[in-house]
Amino acid sequence: MENTNSILMNMKKNHTGIIWSLSLLLILFGSCKDDNIEEKNLYGLWKQVQITEDGTPMTLTEKEKNLQLLIEKNGVYRSFTTDGINTPVEKYGTWIITDDKWLDLTLDTWQIQTKPDAEGKPGTWGMNHTINRFTVLSLTGDKLEVRMKTYVAEKKYAAMFVENERPEILPENVDDIEREFKQLKTYIFTFSKQ
Repeated sequence: MENTNSILMNMKKNHTGIIWSLSLLLILFGSCKDDNIEEKNLYGLWKQVQITEDGTPMTLTEKEKNLQLLIEKNGVYRSFTTDGINTPVEKYGTWIITDDKWLDLTLDTWQIQTKPDAEGKPGTWGMNHTINRFTVLSLTGDKLEVRMKTYVAEKKYAAMFVENERPEILPENVDDIEREFKQLKTYIFTFSKQ
């Protein structure tokens, strides 16, 4: 009888442990599932409505005010804007959702290639086509909000949704431009579904 009671007690403990473990897994799985990005909500045409830098709203340029972002199902995106005089400007690249929380976009980025005192090619910019990761903060049927921590110059001179004019690299401004490539800021881009 004692063996039967101890067997029953062990079974009860094991069942309780199994039930407890399954409950914990369901809670963890359920909470992770709620954070997943529904990719179908990403498809379509988006209009940029706001950019913040370290939590402070930025004044949008004409290009940024007119920016529309088309995210296609096939992994391609296009950005459309006008340059302020209604000349259309279009950029394109590829996108992918990574780990259900990041939006990776290929962008054209610019760096100082040579300084103003370099021989042969003084003060030139060089372009790279790179993958840039944005954290998806919000993605609903009508709102897309993404965050990126990057250097001021990367935001300013890369084709990050909108490509801004790059200044001529001169002895008077090269130090300021290089300093911008060393200042980290957090940017949040907010889009509204069109």
